[in-house]
Amino acid sequence: MSPPSNTTTRSLPLSVVILCKNEAVNLPGCLDSLAGIVDDVHVVDSGSTDETVAIAERRGAIVSSHEFRSFGQQRNWTIDNLELRHDWVFHLDADERFTPDLVDEIRALTTPHNQKAGYYVPSKLMWGDRWLRRSGEYPACQVRLFHKDRLRFCDSGHGQRESTSGELGRLQSPYLHYPFSKGLEDWFVKHVRYARQEAEEFFAVGTTLGADLRAIAGGRGIERRRALKRLSYRLPARGWLRMMHLLVIKRAILDGRGGILYARMKSAYETMVGVFLAAGRVGTPAAPSQAPSEAGPAAVQAVQSSQTAHSDVAS
Repeated sequence: MSPPSNTTTRSLPLSVVILCKNEAVNLPGCLDSLAGIVDDVHVVDSGSTDETVAIAERRGAIVSSHEFRSFGQQRNWTIDNLELRHDWVFHLDADERFTPDLVDEIRALTTPHNQKAGYYVPSKLMWGDRWLRRSGEYPACQVRLFHKDRLRFCDSGHGQRESTSGELGRLQSPYLHYPFSKGLEDWFVKHVRYARQEAEEFFAVGTTLGADLRAIAGGRGIERRRALKRLSYRLPARGWLRMMHLLVIKRAILDGRGGILYARMKSAYETMVGVFLAAGRVGTPAAPSQAPSEAGPAAVQAVQSSQTAHSDVAS
């Protein structure tokens, strides 16, 4: 991918942090989108066995190594331990790309006079070269741009959420997200693990139905959205409801075959969350006492081993 071409060659006053493990497929395109625009790029590797580190070093990124435990912990580690050149930081994943409009909007905001703690940034979900606008629920946002002294992260399910007493803004310009660049099997393996983590958080939070209903009725913003999500965990037929929500309410069917297939994939994910929730309610352990490798839960590894034993094609 060619670097974004904006109207000025002056570097952004911005440090970019990329969390990586075995991202040799994605990292070149990610770094290309930053070339000539960002002068402080950090790649934090958590044990790659492919060419990830070599690619980062060849392209001038500053490489650090740190064991990955969770997204919230890893992002906080980067704030505390990396020698970030700039006050404003953007967390970008290896399968994501800057866009020219995003560069221009960031440039206008990253000034010494800006007192905000950070910004929610939308993303475009890409299926190859096609944007899945409706099935990707655009403009779904995460806090990716922030001031390093004003914001921290805490774990939430398989991801993270922001923790700050400062004011948060919202950008209009998106980054591009290519979650299927390693193939659908990689997506499903990761999402089995994510489903387990979603279920574990539900049990850890331990809120009652009444508390969630009160938050939905009287809450606002992110508090209300989180209560709605917890309420959804109590619904039957989660997978089917999720697919109908995307296809009918969000009109994902208008995204074509890619949108319909992604709606089915999200349905499968929500079904997996439901399975882990049901297992937790009857006391069935969702994972072995010793954490499995990144390939996912032991059940997935067993399936892959069985496939390998009967095929000449590696999983």
